[in-house]
Amino acid sequence: MRKAYRNLLLAALCVACIACKTGPSASSGPGPSDVSELIAEADRLVASQDFDGAMEKSLRALELSAENPLMQVRSLLSIVGVDIMASRDADAWEKAVEAEAIAREKGFDLELSSILISKAKLCSYAEISPETGRNDEGLEYAREALALAEKVDGAEQQCEACYVIGSLYINKNRWNDPIDPDLYRTAGEWLDKGQALADTYDLPRLRRNGILFRSRWFQQGDRNEEAIQYFEQVLSTLKETDHLTASSLDDRLVRLYTRTGAYEKALDTHDDYVFHIQKYLQQKQDETLQEMETRFQVQEKEREIERGRFRTWLLVLALLLASTTILQGVGYIRKIRRHNAELKRASDAREQIIQLLSKDLRNPANALAEEIAALSASAATLSAEQIRAKCAELTKGMEAINTEVATYVEDLLVDRSRRIADIGLTPREIEIIRLSAEGLTAAEIAARTFLSVHTVNTHRQHIYAKMCVKNVADMLRKAGELGIL
Repeated sequence: MRKAYRNLLLAALCVACIACKTGPSASSGPGPSDVSELIAEADRLVASQDFDGAMEKSLRALELSAENPLMQVRSLLSIVGVDIMASRDADAWEKAVEAEAIAREKGFDLELSSILISKAKLCSYAEISPETGRNDEGLEYAREALALAEKVDGAEQQCEACYVIGSLYINKNRWNDPIDPDLYRTAGEWLDKGQALADTYDLPRLRRNGILFRSRWFQQGDRNEEAIQYFEQVLSTLKETDHLTASSLDDRLVRLYTRTGAYEKALDTHDDYVFHIQKYLQQKQDETLQEMETRFQVQEKEREIERGRFRTWLLVLALLLASTTILQGVGYIRKIRRHNAELKRASDAREQIIQLLSKDLRNPANALAEEIAALSASAATLSAEQIRAKCAELTKGMEAINTEVATYVEDLLVDRSRRIADIGLTPREIEIIRLSAEGLTAAEIAARTFLSVHTVNTHRQHIYAKMCVKNVADMLRKAGELGIL
């Protein structure tokens, strides 16, 4: 009997070991994949202009990569990118220098190329007056970045380095009247090279950047008609689904048509611009829904793995029941029921979230949803922290709403508070709107922001186009509706 009992116990232990191996392995700590996921999430948040959220992810990635120099450099690069987008040039430069030191020491040529491109960009942004120009310094960084990118076949870095070099040559002509034809021609050659690389390697983001640089180049040379022909040609070759690039081209064509007196074409192109913006927003919504669906599929697979592990443990339980008491068996059954209840609540979360996605919160069927709808109506005026705090207060002590649903509602309301980012306003443009609301003139705004009056007026024209308004009064009215002021 003792031998049989011992064999039974050994069999149970073997099955337990199998169960442990078939289940998700215990994490040995954060690895490169965790850091890469955080950096990718930061990139997505930057695209939606959530710079604070992106910085939080990048800093977390840097914290996790303390023992991995390569991931540390990539995390620092992510922080530099966020700081540049948020116009924190001094902070960006400090982190770029730190990343450069590590990359040079460890021989990370591709990452070093990206760092030098960032430093060249920061030198380009310093060109706000003839005295502040750092174009020659920026050209040194950009040329070294290009050489490194060519050495390691970094297509994106090669393309971006060419664009930055072209931009720096445009800067060198910025204060010349008349412009230097040699500098102008050189800038165009570098932009052509960057555009060719973007087309060859099919880099949509960099192709859009090339349009921005090319627009500056044409404008500096006072070549409106050629610019129109060029942008119309590029527009005709775009993929039908590339609505973001099409909207960028339409935006510039509207200004060019207006500048050349082709007002009817400007109006038609503006309609196309609105159409492409709407289609792009629809694409982003579809991507969000697809991302949610993918997330649920992953969760379902994880639950299936957990159920498989659970069934294996049932076999362990069956073997142990032969040598245990009825009381122990009852304890295991209770544990099984609790576990099944948890799986059921987790499965219910999917249907609840899909219901929230398909129905407007303004017509809820219960009191809790009414409170959520009321909070949603005021979300545009609240910060992300305030929204999450109020959501936590609403759900405190309530078991009617699943934890996953509560988390999703928080994310949904925070997202609605950021709708102003969909218009595409840059941090600088938002700053100019708010200064305009203080009653400052273009000259006063220029003095406050260390820009030229011409640049301030150019920003205002960009704002008018993006917000579809015609003057400052309309701009401020719409800004108030959007919660910018």
